Amino acid sequence: MIFAKGSRSGRLWMVTLALVLGGLCTAPAAGALEFEIVNESGREDDEVFVTVVANGAYAVPGVTENAPVKLSEIPAGSMTINQLISGRVYISYGAGVEEGVPFDSPTRFDWAEMTVTPVAEDVANLTAVDQFAIGMRLDTLNGSGNVLETVGAANSNTIFSALQEIPGGPQATLRDSNGDILRVLSPLHSTAYPELGDYVRSMAGETITLRTAFFGTPFTTTQYSGTFAADGSIVLSGTTNPAGEAPAQIAIGAGELIEDIYTGANTPNDVEGAIRRDLLSAFSAGFWNGRYGNDALSFCNDPIIDAQGSYCPHGFNQPAFGDARLALSPFPTCEQYAAVINQHSDVYGNPYSDASKKVAVGLDQPINGGEVTKLRLTILPDSGNAQPSSGGNPNCGAAGPAPTAKPVPHKDGDASGRAKAKFRKRSTLAAGGFRLGRVVCPSGCAKVSASAKLGAKTVARGKWRGAASNRALTMKLTKAGRQLLSGKKGEWKLKVKAGATGVDGTTTQLQGQLKLKAASK
Repeated sequence: MIFAKGSRSGRLWMVTLALVLGGLCTAPAAGALEFEIVNESGREDDEVFVTVVANGAYAVPGVTENAPVKLSEIPAGSMTINQLISGRVYISYGAGVEEGVPFDSPTRFDWAEMTVTPVAEDVANLTAVDQFAIGMRLDTLNGSGNVLETVGAANSNTIFSALQEIPGGPQATLRDSNGDILRVLSPLHSTAYPELGDYVRSMAGETITLRTAFFGTPFTTTQYSGTFAADGSIVLSGTTNPAGEAPAQIAIGAGELIEDIYTGANTPNDVEGAIRRDLLSAFSAGFWNGRYGNDALSFCNDPIIDAQGSYCPHGFNQPAFGDARLALSPFPTCEQYAAVINQHSDVYGNPYSDASKKVAVGLDQPINGGEVTKLRLTILPDSGNAQPSSGGNPNCGAAGPAPTAKPVPHKDGDASGRAKAKFRKRSTLAAGGFRLGRVVCPSGCAKVSASAKLGAKTVARGKWRGAASNRALTMKLTKAGRQLLSGKKGEWKLKVKAGATGVDGTTTQLQGQLKLKAASK
């Protein structure tokens, strides 16, 4: 993992490596980075669109930020980047997209990420943290044209096929009107994937030890231990160095823990957040009760043990997912979407992917004494024999397609077969969305939709399909919601509604209220 003030890289709860690239100038200025796009997709250049955006400084001469342009209109497919902080370069087929394009868009798109400051620590990467849609490769080159570093993916169809073989993969797949795959959503945007509750509950009676480093001010190390209860809850007890940087006890409920493995919620950028993050990431990667035992210091191959404490300086970098398990289990023992991405690409499959393998290329330029003068993005064809620089073993649990849910009673459902809602009383806005709660369908939820209103304005929506009997509801802000709530302080009282259709055809309408709080700065 890459650490920044205590947070691992990746979106939502960690620092995602930024993106972006740049200008239509033909003669790069001294110290500028050349960015080249090579189209091997099989589509004509006028069918491939490029959009450059940033979440900070933007200096890409000749390129208008957040304005899609055809690749055929970019001279020699080359841009110049003088500065671009936390940016993205979107690649899309058939139509251009802008920043914030929804994941149910009929346009197939994906993106690369980069930060050009320039400083020696600048990096670029590809990501599937939100979705996978287009196979690509990144190469860095020096002034002589020699390739320095490479990260990339297998061809799209290879990854699409592999994701259809894991539970939840088919239901998280979006297709166009011809039935062709547009993208496969990650667990951040689809609840079709099975929760890891069985894995968490299988830890009942097991004692674990976390040894965490928080790379903030002050630099802090911690050692916390705890034993899992039968339901999967745990109370971690321990100390920090310097003392008093986190509570002596951290209680984490089973429901919260199970849900947060995918979302990364409840991991603020402080010492306690770092402890919680390590607990979650070890479940995500399949480390707990696996090949390396239950002391987190064994999850890395380069531990530091000194007067400050014991910790993994570069995160949990032992081989993860299937490689971390002693044997298969009847239930998933890792985040299987990320395991497939790890097998077939050098791409972020979740925010912790940089721990178990190399998923970024350095952009140290001559202005800093480095060699990188060009970053090249190659758009791969959908079919072929492309391979990542290094693969991985994705076999970390129940490896077949998700079974069809059977109409069985559920303790939270009523005898009529109607669904029941467990709306939260309070929630916190983060990363453009919030958690609404759960809907429980005795027969299994075939379809659930939800909305939230502030006055007369619909500020958030959610929609889910699948066969889960217990459906977590994570809302995303609408355009109106972003205008009214994003970047604002305060608390808002929302009216919420949900509609659920069970696999037996039973429909239920549910409503309630929720107080939504702005994320703390």
